Amino acid sequence: MDLILAHKRAMKLCELTGFSLIVQTSIATAVSEIARCAIDFGKNAVLILGIETLGEKKILKALIRDTTDFSSRCSDACAYAKRLVDDVEIIRSPKQIEIIMKQQVNFPGTLTTQKIESFLQYFSTEPPISPYDELRRKNIQLLELVEKVKESENDYRSITDSLPLMMFSVNPRGGITFTNKWLQDFLGGMPKEIGSTSWQNYLHPEDYSPFMKDINMSNHRQIPLSGQYRFREKSSGNFLWHMFSIIPLKNDKEVVMRWQGFIVDIHAQKRIEQTLKDNRELKESQEQLFQNQMELRQKVIELNRSNHELEQFAHLASHDLQEPLRKLFYYSDVLQKKYSDILDTSGTGILKSMTASVHRMKELIRDLLTYSQLQHQKLPFETVDLSDIMTDIIKEFDLTIKEKGAVIAIDPFPQVMGNPIRLRQLFSNLISNALKYSRKEVLPEITVQVSNEDDHVSIKVRDNGIGFEEEYAERIFGLFERLHSRDEFPGTGIGLAICKRIVELHHGKISAVSKPNEYSVFEINLPVRQEENVLVE
Repeated sequence: MDLILAHKRAMKLCELTGFSLIVQTSIATAVSEIARCAIDFGKNAVLILGIETLGEKKILKALIRDTTDFSSRCSDACAYAKRLVDDVEIIRSPKQIEIIMKQQVNFPGTLTTQKIESFLQYFSTEPPISPYDELRRKNIQLLELVEKVKESENDYRSITDSLPLMMFSVNPRGGITFTNKWLQDFLGGMPKEIGSTSWQNYLHPEDYSPFMKDINMSNHRQIPLSGQYRFREKSSGNFLWHMFSIIPLKNDKEVVMRWQGFIVDIHAQKRIEQTLKDNRELKESQEQLFQNQMELRQKVIELNRSNHELEQFAHLASHDLQEPLRKLFYYSDVLQKKYSDILDTSGTGILKSMTASVHRMKELIRDLLTYSQLQHQKLPFETVDLSDIMTDIIKEFDLTIKEKGAVIAIDPFPQVMGNPIRLRQLFSNLISNALKYSRKEVLPEITVQVSNEDDHVSIKVRDNGIGFEEEYAERIFGLFERLHSRDEFPGTGIGLAICKRIVELHHGKISAVSKPNEYSVFEINLPVRQEENVLVE
């Protein structure tokens, strides 16, 4: 059929150019002879028919080209063709062979440019001589279209590779069909499907779940997606912020034909946003700090005023209140000695109650004065032998110890830097409490355990007294905190507050644990070394 087409079109071109029927037949026969050899022995033969203008001359040319040199097998055909046309030329090269047949047109003046263009129009619209001819024509058109598409694709890839933007395409089934060079260079690869779980290899662990949720929602609802996620850069391994967008491209029936995706670097923008946010938060913190400083200044002013009032009260307590108390003690003593024989039982009871109240008042003023003095003073430190202090305290409570039959065991104490007067007051209060809060019909047992821990010494004062509930372990160190009535156990409720303050002045800590009706343990941690002349604020 190809041979028939070659003969037919050579005849037609000769007819259109005005050759006689004999010349038409000769030229068409020569073309057919060479075409037959090309079809039999060649591989990719092509026939080109045309008219060449050489000055005033017009030459009809038939060129047969092939990538295989078949001329050695068609020498007879070439010799026969040379007898039929004016000129036969054979051109060989390493890549192809060309056999050109030429015939001069007798009436060149009649072949105008417009007429030659009409020949092209004729052959392009010439009806096929058979279904094969039509199929061949369609195949040629399809190949031309494929070439154009391929060229368009190459142009598109060239453009997308040159843009500083990651791009990809997705078919309606979710398969990723195209990725540009920027994307390949940055990610080092790409999942085969848009909904693939392998995205977790490219996304920050915190962004993977929201990314997949957004992708599935976009695919299900057939709507665009735009979100911010962190993608891993292959070259550095760092996660950088990117804007991920994917858009469905639909036809006129709103059916998605494909999806187009873009990934844009916004890491610098996110850094700027975070910096601005941090600056705003810093400014807010500065404003809050300024407000706090103003409030602190006001509190300091109020505290100084309170301290001044406390100092005035301490002065009053140490001088003005002491004198009336001394007179009350004096008068109650006179009444008991001189007028006891004329006082009845009720009067004697009233007198004793008055004396006890005055005594409690004296203790309260004394403890308040002590606590007040601990709030603002220079506390001189020196080397203190705690063993000597504990020995003196045991002697001080000797009578009470014998009355209660108390058993006291004390570990050897180390020397520490501190204030001897205040440390004596600290342990005196703790031993006094251990004796005071003992259980009835149970002999008091008091142990003082000492252990050295690096630069600190730990001292535990343990008793087997009435104890207290654990919920009061912090509360008992508060001012005026009492867990029992004065009728049960006398006291002012300031002793443990004084203990805590003394320990704090020595840069230490005090805590307590207890179990009701079993035991109480007070633990003091003191540094072995102290700075001298500490100013207590």
